This record gives sequence, structure tokens and C-alpha cells, in this order.
Amino acid sequence: MTEELNIRQIIKDFIHFNIRNKNLIIFFTVAGIVSVILFQNLKPSYYETKAICMSGISEYERIEQLEELSQRTAVDLINHLQINVANKDFNQLSDLLNIKKEFTEKIKNIEAEQLYQQDMNEKYYALNKFEVRLTVFDNTVIDDIQKGMVYYFNNNTFIKDYHRMYMASNLNLINEIEAEMDNLSTMRIEGAKNSLDLSSVNIISGKDDKTLSNQIISLAQLKEKTKTNNLLLQPLSFVQGFAKTNKTERDLLLWTILGAFLSYLFSLVFSFIKELK
Repeated sequence: MTEELNIRQIIKDFIHFNIRNKNLIIFFTVAGIVSVILFQNLKPSYYETKAICMSGISEYERIEQLEELSQRTAVDLINHLQINVANKDFNQLSDLLNIKKEFTEKIKNIEAEQLYQQDMNEKYYALNKFEVRLTVFDNTVIDDIQKGMVYYFNNNTFIKDYHRMYMASNLNLINEIEAEMDNLSTMRIEGAKNSLDLSSVNIISGKDDKTLSNQIISLAQLKEKTKTNNLLLQPLSFVQGFAKTNKTERDLLLWTILGAFLSYLFSLVFSFIKELK
């Protein structure tokens, strides 16, 4: 009972304290809100946009990827650019992206994140795509930055070496597949002459333990898949480029609330000192 009375008295005294100093509290709080609004409107506005990308780096490395590491190398390369942005090292960033320094100075933030999908068992598994979030002070440089990112991947020494070897080995594989298909065709012709059936020999195991029985069709599918990868599997591809946004972001509401709260606290301290005097 005594504790309840003490709490009530504290609350009552606090309310009376606010009433006695309401003019001073209102003045500081309004001044804080106005200051935040003026500052937010005077400082440079920025634009936020996103893109969906995919990369063939994991295929180039020919390493069995863990699910959560599907696009890890590409994601890390994008996030590495943020180090230059944070350090305001725009000269190096300009060299990496092969764009003007004035364009790189407009970058506020750039980061990438692996995309996941949830299955029926509520388990998340990594997709072969990732998302890039870009924040700039000038929305007219978005296209240049997107082109610069493609240049950044295409001219990375590590990626270039792996990509060159990947292309060469795929071309060799295609040639070997074509030679094997020719041999099988010859064998079938000879088999037909000798009444032998060579059309149902299993050579490839498909998904879910299903098998493809026709050798030539199986090899043709592998050949077309390899040719498609050689043609389309680039170091960096934009599934969906950065959206051309015209909406500015200022975080006005958040900073206004924070400014009002801090101004109120400052006014309480100032009023308390004033009453002590």
C-alpha cells in the first residue's frame, strides 16, 4: 500500500512539474522538432532502389555448393564495394566500376543479400539469385552504376580466369559429346544391320532416380544445356535491373520523433536546474 502511494506521489509530482514548466518544455520540444525538419529538408535527399541478379561464379568454380552458399562469392564481391563507399575512397571505386568519380560520389550505400525460398516443410533453401540494394544521392547515376557493376565482375582477375577455363572445358565437352553421338549413331546403324537393339541402354540417372534410356537424346540434352550455360551464364546478369525511382527518402518521421523526445528530455533537465536555482 505504501509503495502504491509512493508511486502515485511520484507520478503526481512529475505531472505538476511538467505543468509548472510547460512553457519551457513546449518551447524546447517545438524548437527540437523544427530543427530536425529544417535539417532533414536542407541535407541532400537520397533514393533507394533494388535489383535481382544472378552469377555463374559458383558454376565456374565447379565446387559442390552448400545451399546457403549458392551465390556467396558474388554477394561478397558486391558487399566489398561498400568498404570503398564507407571510406569515401571514390577514386578506387571509380576504377573498379569504370565510371566517373562524380558518379561514385553519389553512392550512399550498396549491399547484396542471398535470396531464399521456403518449401512445404518450412525449410529455407538458397536460390541461384541474390538481391542488390542501392542508395544514391542522384537517381540519374543508377544506370551507370548498374553498367559499372557488370564491368566490375567481368574484369575481376579471379572471375576472368575461372570463366575462361569454364568456357574452354565446356567447348571440349561439347566436342566429346558430338563425337560420342556420332559413334552411337554408327553403332545403331551397325546394330540394325545385325538385328541388335542398342536403344535402351541406361547411361544417365535423372532426378528422383528416374532414368533416361535413350543415349543419343540424353547426350543431346547435355550438349544443349552446356551450350546454353556457355552462352548465358555470365559473371553477373541482371534478372531485373534497378528500378528507376523518383521518390526521395529522408527518414523525416523517425528523426522528428527522436528529435522531439530528446528535446523533451533536455527541457526536463533544464527545468529541473532552473527550479533548483
